[in-house]
Amino acid sequence: MDGTFGFENDFDQEYDDQIGSNSISSLRDGTLFLVDCSSSMFVRAEVEDKTLFEKCMKAIQNMYQQKIYGSDKDFLGIVFFGTEQNNTSEDFPHIYTLQELDQPSAERIKEIEQFSTNFDFKNFRQEYGNSNEYALNKVFWWCSNMFSLITQKLDTRRIMLFTRKDHPHENDKTLEKLAKNKSKDLYDVGIILEVVPVVLEGEKFDFSKFYADALMLSEEEIKLLPDPAENFEELEKTVRSKDHKRRPYTHLNLEFDNNLSISCSVFNLVRECSKPTKIKLDKKTNVETKTVTRRFNPDTGEILFASDTKLALDIFGKRIAFEQDEIKSIKRFGNPALRLIGFKDLKTIKPYMYVKPGHFLYPDEKSIEGSTTLFGALLQKCLEKEKFILCEMICRINTPPRLVALYPQQEEVEEKIQMIPPGFHVLYLPFADDIRQIDRMVETKKNPQVAELFTKCINKLKFKYSPEDFKNPALQKLWFEIEAIALAREETEQVEDLTLPDNSRIEKRAGHFLDNIISELSLPEKSTQAKSKRKVILSTS
Repeated sequence: MDGTFGFENDFDQEYDDQIGSNSISSLRDGTLFLVDCSSSMFVRAEVEDKTLFEKCMKAIQNMYQQKIYGSDKDFLGIVFFGTEQNNTSEDFPHIYTLQELDQPSAERIKEIEQFSTNFDFKNFRQEYGNSNEYALNKVFWWCSNMFSLITQKLDTRRIMLFTRKDHPHENDKTLEKLAKNKSKDLYDVGIILEVVPVVLEGEKFDFSKFYADALMLSEEEIKLLPDPAENFEELEKTVRSKDHKRRPYTHLNLEFDNNLSISCSVFNLVRECSKPTKIKLDKKTNVETKTVTRRFNPDTGEILFASDTKLALDIFGKRIAFEQDEIKSIKRFGNPALRLIGFKDLKTIKPYMYVKPGHFLYPDEKSIEGSTTLFGALLQKCLEKEKFILCEMICRINTPPRLVALYPQQEEVEEKIQMIPPGFHVLYLPFADDIRQIDRMVETKKNPQVAELFTKCINKLKFKYSPEDFKNPALQKLWFEIEAIALAREETEQVEDLTLPDNSRIEKRAGHFLDNIISELSLPEKSTQAKSKRKVILSTS
């Protein structure tokens, strides 16, 4: 069971105030983009207008923009290798540092745009040049030095290498050995090396020639590697997948009894992506203002401190006050853990039981050795017997217990890429107090002819749904506006609202059935609506 998949870390708001100094959301990542600038990168396919180098720089530019939107505290940098010129030192020839490790900004993105948009190869050769005489071990050494200059603590340090060459030092065994040894030194100091192969259509990238040893990959791991990126969409997807954060929401022990437990990491799969928090500024000076809350006695006007106040509840007309120790005692239900209650059939979980977005459970071998083996066996048996695990879950100290179902998920792999990881979905279940009874039921009159028309209409309008195909138009519009202002662009990129129905296609595929339904139910005639630009993939069945 592979533990290399990653999920974005986004804490549940109701626990934010309890995380305190242990919050991992404040941690920063450092990524150094290492771009091969030898002559082999400046070719393009016959059907494309961008060279491999331009594609890499465009993917890097998009990553910078994504970081500004979601992780603007991360450190990013760009290093060219295989150049004639160098701005490092005589000890590191053919290496050019385009951008030092720093936080992304509009100015840095503008600098990248000259390589990704309207790229001028003649100017590039004059300013940087091309060379095949570089030594990869010195390239790695220089990158390691750049990370050592960062004074802030970085949670992860990563080098992302873009290249077309699968055997960079084929004719020099000494340089090849030095490069492999230096790549292993990077691993020893905690720097992750990722290779992003960029090739033309039909070309292969053989990791076994050099990078298998450099990255310490086994034969099985090489077989599972995805095919190299041939077009820009594949390249961008590869870069994004390698940059995913792999931080868990929390770590919990799954306790079977007092003597047996395994360690698990809990990840968040889905959380609402909200707009950035507004900052209030002084109208005259543009200085950020601060909000200060003070409590006072309404009778005397005296300002009260935290030690002067108590919390109270009004119950049946009587006000009951609590001391701080009493409040802590009320909130405390036990240590954080997942405690097994029993097993139930999967079919007993109903749609109406949904309470809020859940989590994903994966074994954590670092905390308790053998957790992966027992976790895998438990998952396999739950899938075979079609059972889920009923548990009590306490996420953190002073949080109330929740009733959850651990719903098993089978791993799915397509074209050597893990599409769905194996593990358990953590589904929140309602308590008896949360379920509401509906006393009044509305009786419906069945019309077989209309039901048949609706069935045909539904079959005609089926399409393959994936939430990844629908971006939030409100967020997209906000970011495009901010991007236009920051980069001093005259025009803002238009937002395509994919949530709008494609009326023209609906009319074409199911208009006849809709007209019959209107006629059968004596509904008002359809109003003429403007055609939308919304595109969906409709099923051919």
